[in-house]
Amino acid sequence: MNTKRVIIVDDDQFYVNLVSKIFIQRGWQTVICSSMETALQSYNPKHVSLIVTDIFMPGMGGIEGIKFLRQTFPDSSIIAMSGGWDGMSPKATVDAAIKIGADAGLKKPITPEELDHVLGTLNIP
Repeated sequence: MNTKRVIIVDDDQFYVNLVSKIFIQRGWQTVICSSMETALQSYNPKHVSLIVTDIFMPGMGGIEGIKFLRQTFPDSSIIAMSGGWDGMSPKATVDAAIKIGADAGLKKPITPEELDHVLGTLNIP
């Protein structure tokens, strides 16, 4: 059996560990990255099924990372997640990420059920 691998990108250590735990409970291998730059260094579409990224982080951030992934690896599966920022609601920020290339989005705090629903809508190899 081929285990699916996900890269989870978030600068909030508590949150990235929480999301990782949900994926591990579902049989996924997880790679945790605290920045988009680190995630892109680890990314190989032959060995990673999915990237789940926060939108607002120091450095490159999720929006720039999603744009880069779409241009460089157009078949990548990407889920954006956000708790909102500076007056933008979580829904508005996730909608913006989908508009620029994410396949789906999750509003923080996410629940295992919401993640399962989103995963069910994606065609992940």
